[in-house]
Amino acid sequence: MYFETKAGLYLILWWQNLCISHKWIGMVYIIGILAIGFRYWWRRKKLTDSVNRLFDSEEHKSKYVIKTFPGEMSSFCTGCLRPVIVVPESLSSDEAGIVIKHEETHIMLGHIWILLAYDILRVLLWPNILLHICVSFFKRDLEDICDTVTIQRSGIDACDYGEIILECARNLAQTKKKYGCAGEMSFAWDDSYKILKKRLERIVSRKTYNPKMLVIGTATVVALIVASVGIIKANSYKRTNDIGMISGICYTGNVQKNYTDVERSIVVDFDDEYIYVDGKALLEQYPEAKGTDEWFHISSGGYYKIPGIGGGGGWAEINAKEIHDGIIKLDNHTDMDIWDRIIMWL
Repeated sequence: MYFETKAGLYLILWWQNLCISHKWIGMVYIIGILAIGFRYWWRRKKLTDSVNRLFDSEEHKSKYVIKTFPGEMSSFCTGCLRPVIVVPESLSSDEAGIVIKHEETHIMLGHIWILLAYDILRVLLWPNILLHICVSFFKRDLEDICDTVTIQRSGIDACDYGEIILECARNLAQTKKKYGCAGEMSFAWDDSYKILKKRLERIVSRKTYNPKMLVIGTATVVALIVASVGIIKANSYKRTNDIGMISGICYTGNVQKNYTDVERSIVVDFDDEYIYVDGKALLEQYPEAKGTDEWFHISSGGYYKIPGIGGGGGWAEINAKEIHDGIIKLDNHTDMDIWDRIIMWL
């Protein structure tokens, strides 16, 4: 669809051609990835360092580490590999129990990993404004899921649960001021009264979900994804595709003039050991090379994953002074490095 239709070629190649003709675009894109990635990393590091300075809770119990904040704040969980739950010491035992179950549900459902993956996507595709706008909506969806699962699995009264959320919202301003960071992995931020009100309304009017239907729905989605992957794979390019008898020629005396030989007019043949070049045809293509001390670099064969992305093949070189009429036999260097093998495997 991308490479064998005019619409596909237009959608893909216009951006590729733009980046080739304006190399600064690619540089800006890479710099943006590094800058935004560092910003997210620094924010997470700052949060982790702040959490590590807190004391472990001796009062509250959980299979995850629980830290206590000396003051009022909104509870949250953080840490993908070693999850930590942070609760304020101002909560009573009953309130803390509900809050901890809420945060445990977030961890159990993999919400911390989901947000990490979303942040990575935002870094790699940082020019996409929609990804940055939708992060708050995304977190609200995670909150709704967590609320429903926590209430149903733990048998918590919806009114008691809502009162704890109101308490967390009341302490929201204190959290940001005292902690000095927005807590990207926290799930307790309600960004407005209207949003908080809607969340509480959903909690009160929530409907219990059927675990069996959830399993059936999940299995159906997985089956559809697997089937889609199979259909796409059956109608896509192979993992590696032989380029065939195509060669590229580069002349150091004029590096802007690259010639692709698809008709075997210059590179008449090649095998694992040698590349066979028609010397007369080569000089006819590059008449400015006669009598110079410049070099020709010739690449032949190889593979592609998709058109324009590939590697492998062999290469040879010859000095312009050594070119003569007839067929010239050049040593074919076919070294395969680790990167070629990784790309072929992907």
